[in-house]
Amino acid sequence: MKRTLLTLALLCATFGFSQLNDGKIPNQLPEGYVVKTVQEPVFLKNLPTTNWIDFADTSWYNAAQTDFEIATAAELAGLAKLVFDGNNFLGKNITLTQDVDLSTHLWSPIGYNNQKAFSGNFDGTGKTVKNVQVNRSDNGNFVGLFGQFFKAKLKNLNLDGAKIFGKDTVGAMIGNISTDSYVENCHAKNVEIVATGGNVGGFSGGILINSEVKNCSAKGSVSGINQIGGFTGSSWDKTKISNCYSEGSVEGEYIVGGFNGFVTFAFVPNRNNEMINCYSRANVVATSFLAGGFLGYTQQNAIFKNVYSTGTVEAPQEFGGFLGAVGNTTVTNAFFDSTIAPIDGVGKFDFDVLELDITGKSTADMKTSDFKNLLNEAAAEGVWSIDASINDGYPYLNTINMLAVNDNVKSMSDIRIYPSMVEAELNISTDAKLLSLEIIDMSGKTLKSSSGKEIQKTMNVSSLQKGVYMINIKTDKDSKTLKFIKK
Repeated sequence: MKRTLLTLALLCATFGFSQLNDGKIPNQLPEGYVVKTVQEPVFLKNLPTTNWIDFADTSWYNAAQTDFEIATAAELAGLAKLVFDGNNFLGKNITLTQDVDLSTHLWSPIGYNNQKAFSGNFDGTGKTVKNVQVNRSDNGNFVGLFGQFFKAKLKNLNLDGAKIFGKDTVGAMIGNISTDSYVENCHAKNVEIVATGGNVGGFSGGILINSEVKNCSAKGSVSGINQIGGFTGSSWDKTKISNCYSEGSVEGEYIVGGFNGFVTFAFVPNRNNEMINCYSRANVVATSFLAGGFLGYTQQNAIFKNVYSTGTVEAPQEFGGFLGAVGNTTVTNAFFDSTIAPIDGVGKFDFDVLELDITGKSTADMKTSDFKNLLNEAAAEGVWSIDASINDGYPYLNTINMLAVNDNVKSMSDIRIYPSMVEAELNISTDAKLLSLEIIDMSGKTLKSSSGKEIQKTMNVSSLQKGVYMINIKTDKDSKTLKFIKK
């Protein structure tokens, strides 16, 4: 089996030209490998049979305009229909102004395939799209709320509830993030994905070719055949994922990771795939081989820095607490919970054994300020925080509003801010004693702070540029991270 897998690595490079030209990361099966039949998910029988694209409202669109606002499910379906009909929205801006619920009909992704990709700019303004439902196991490539991104941008969008039965390149938020695309501050939770193929992730199926994702998260269950990850299924040809995390469960036959399933090499040098300041709290199962708490299999061109995993890892062979298998990869400041996954950090080395900076730590050690400080020491900015009532006590990313995306966060004291859309004065309301305030931009950089005798329940934010920010509030009882928008 090990030699077969090495052959697969070479096949991916040659066979991959046809798939990569079609905008997909290759997932060639080993020679003679028999894929198990995927059972239809239980949720399928409760899905609707009608399709949103048949009820789409496109009346909001005018070809002469550049900027558009969408407020209803039918109008969002109108965007999917317009892209399906050949309008890629290149250079155009779409803003979602209200929460929308898609539970009435089956969803058709915005960006249907490589020939009908979405290339516009979409701002969710912090709104939530609920109940994405897809049944496309037969022709289900590029599946998600969005399907195929090509030079597209997405920011400030939440997805709550996704039941997806697809085939290949499947993610709850975006099927495929391709070619100079950018995604920031987007979160998917209550995700259920079942796929009959590969390149499957809780957030996106694939990330490739000069694309970047930051300050995003995925939470739920993901299953497929190969190249399966809790956050993304595969990344290829110069990508960057930063300040992101995954939670839940991930299952496949082979090449399965809690955060990312597969990283392969490009056809030119210096095309690295970076994962920086990220973590996985997903449990991982590979029914055949190659499973890792953080990543299933990295052939080459992967860079990991300030990352950790805390889930269980199960496979018949070739599995590791952090990596299932590794070729030529750079790892700095990586950790896995050795109490939960009492195994070696790496399941298999393709070539010579590498000196990789991967450390197994006990659960107790990973829930300490010392561990948080260890992560921050190697970070460009202090993006890691720790609180016993948040993230089950493990370090969390203070660039992400955990309360907005994590159903399991313990309820804290009554700390709130107002107004949430502010021009000058941001007010803090709490009965507890304030210890410190810290305003952070979405890259994790601290912009303003206050503590000690100078601390007040009002902060002047008039000097900030327009955009989305986080404020970390610490009191003598607990702490809280909240999001606000500077107008």
